[in-house]
Amino acid sequence: MNNKKLYPDSSVEISGIMATQYEKLLNILTLGTYSIFISHVIKKMKIRPDDKIIDFGAGNGYNACKMRKYLSDEGEITGLDIGEDMIKTFRKKCAGYKNVRIVKRRIDIPLPEEYTGKFDRAFISFVLHGLPHDSRLKVIENASKALKEGGNFFILDYNEFKIEEIPFYKRKVFEFIECPYAFGYIKHDWKKILSENGFGNFEEHFYFLNMVRLLRATKIK
Repeated sequence: MNNKKLYPDSSVEISGIMATQYEKLLNILTLGTYSIFISHVIKKMKIRPDDKIIDFGAGNGYNACKMRKYLSDEGEITGLDIGEDMIKTFRKKCAGYKNVRIVKRRIDIPLPEEYTGKFDRAFISFVLHGLPHDSRLKVIENASKALKEGGNFFILDYNEFKIEEIPFYKRKVFEFIECPYAFGYIKHDWKKILSENGFGNFEEHFYFLNMVRLLRATKIK
């Protein structure tokens, strides 16, 4: 199996045991709070029973299975990922749901026409920070293309901050766990970037001492 990374400097392309046990490892790192945190985030999405949801960088299906609890049989989730181990684990986790699927597809190249205007909600969790900036902009373009007008794009990732201004212990943890791309991610004004790509009506929720943010952006054009 070829597990060569698309972006060698990225921390978001994972395989092996990290792919199969990802949420368990995060629960350890967050002292058992990760599962509660994700449940709270997904509740904030206000998913409706018939929503069509696209999950960019869907990973091992942990988030998709939690989102599925809010859907009826009329709703559906389409996850996109390129990691073979992640895709395999996603299919195992979500095997009981006929309206949840995973597609092997890059999220930073244009989506097929069949995705245009199909979805009510788009979700991406801790992926954007691990991509080069040009690739992040392509993901935003894809989210805009995939969403219906009035649809919502939810970005769960790091908040914006200046690394030199945060407390020493936070800085050291961030420097230890994160890839080079993340240091650029936190410097950008993401609401401005999203506004330039047809999004507005922003809503923010902050977690983990304001280091993490759930940003909702509505497609307005």
